[in-house]
Amino acid sequence: MFNIRLSPMVKNLLILNVIIYIGFKLVSYDDFLFNTFALWFFENPNFKIWQPITHMFMHSPEITHVLYNMLFLIFLGPAIEDWMGSKRFLFFYLMCGIGAFLTVSAVDFYSFIYDTQAFMSNGFYRPSVGASGAIYGVMAAFVWLFPNRTLVLFPIPIPIKVKYLIGFYMVKELLATFNFIASSANVAHLAHIGGAIFGFVMIWYWKKNEMDKYRIN
Repeated sequence: MFNIRLSPMVKNLLILNVIIYIGFKLVSYDDFLFNTFALWFFENPNFKIWQPITHMFMHSPEITHVLYNMLFLIFLGPAIEDWMGSKRFLFFYLMCGIGAFLTVSAVDFYSFIYDTQAFMSNGFYRPSVGASGAIYGVMAAFVWLFPNRTLVLFPIPIPIKVKYLIGFYMVKELLATFNFIASSANVAHLAHIGGAIFGFVMIWYWKKNEMDKYRIN
């Protein structure tokens, strides 16, 4: 079962995401600020070198976007931070978000080169925001480290093992990425998969090589 407890870096990330969300709501998602810090395709004139980092601390205006991401961070993040240390957890979190960016960029670049007209219509002018890539990396790490922990989902009072719950999300995102099931509007399913892959590879390597020897508190 889960006990809600905010570890130091999880708390810092939570505060930062909430402050930035509220800040953008207060300025009504000002176009200049949004275009400066959201993530654009790297061939787009709006792209800036800092956007692979800044976009993962921004969210869409709907509160559900930031709420779901932060709930997963609160429930799953502290146990991973305890296992690897706060500084390495921050590195892990950021690298998962950057990994999501690299995955999407690689596929987008392929589309840009081989089907430029279609990509210019569908992807060139569509920026990305959100912590989901990093969060899916956290999910992948958690299911690898603690697969048999249980979670009770409200309002269903039945404990569910994390490996089944997160496994469901991963399969759903994979199927949506390849259009085997309907894709939710404005959801970057490929970014979720990219973040999960980077998270899994990092946590697999660190666990294989005994993370406790390299722990950074």
